[in-house]
Amino acid sequence: MFQQFMDKHVLVAGQGPTKEIAKQLGFTKVTTIETFRQCFPMLDMVDHKRRKTAPCAFEKYFPRIEAVIMFGEPVRWETNLQIIIDVLITNGLPVEAPAEIPYPHIPVLACNMDLMWMSEACMPRFAHGSFLHCLESLYKKIAGHELKYTALVGKPSQITYHHSENVLQHQAQTMGIPAMSKMYCIGDNPDVDIYGSNLYNRYLKKHKEKLRKKAKVVHQVQKQVSTTPITYMQDGSISENTEIDDEDEMEIMLE
Repeated sequence: MFQQFMDKHVLVAGQGPTKEIAKQLGFTKVTTIETFRQCFPMLDMVDHKRRKTAPCAFEKYFPRIEAVIMFGEPVRWETNLQIIIDVLITNGLPVEAPAEIPYPHIPVLACNMDLMWMSEACMPRFAHGSFLHCLESLYKKIAGHELKYTALVGKPSQITYHHSENVLQHQAQTMGIPAMSKMYCIGDNPDVDIYGSNLYNRYLKKHKEKLRKKAKVVHQVQKQVSTTPITYMQDGSISENTEIDDEDEMEIMLE
């Protein structure tokens, strides 16, 4: 999914060693929010103690950001919100105010959409989904457009459960266990963990039904071909009286 972005200059947000994580995933040109803030010191102005009085002399030579990747909720929301929006409305290089806000914006990829999570507190706490809601709302208010995600991964995204199933199936094979017929999902957030597992279960049922229908269509076609009389025309061509349902034909083509 991320292959097309591996060689692009990406801005990464989140907590912890975000640059190291991005490098481990295969991204080759990575800039963190903190590094970007230091290169563009005039952008982060909310905290008076962190304000800089002069711009960096190398701002205009800074390589343009080509994609934004958000691994999780950041610590300084105001800094991350400001810089990410600045990057989106300037097509990756906020050295001057744009005459017109570009749209669509550069690619945005985000992980972990949990709105809230349960900790030791008596009530749920904000999670990355809350940060994303703030970002979406601010971007729409400022740019006048919807924020579009190139990819959303992590629970409840289907790709997360698909990857989990592949890992479990591979582990089962290495242990000499036959292919699994059931997979149990355990989570602490019904709105994300359990919701995502239910979505994936629905996908598996639809996929199984689609395979069953395809097998039935193939069997019908084979049966018709084996019993259909062939007529040789005067011009040497062959006429077969075989008909396939439009719906069945489309399904075969899609597969």
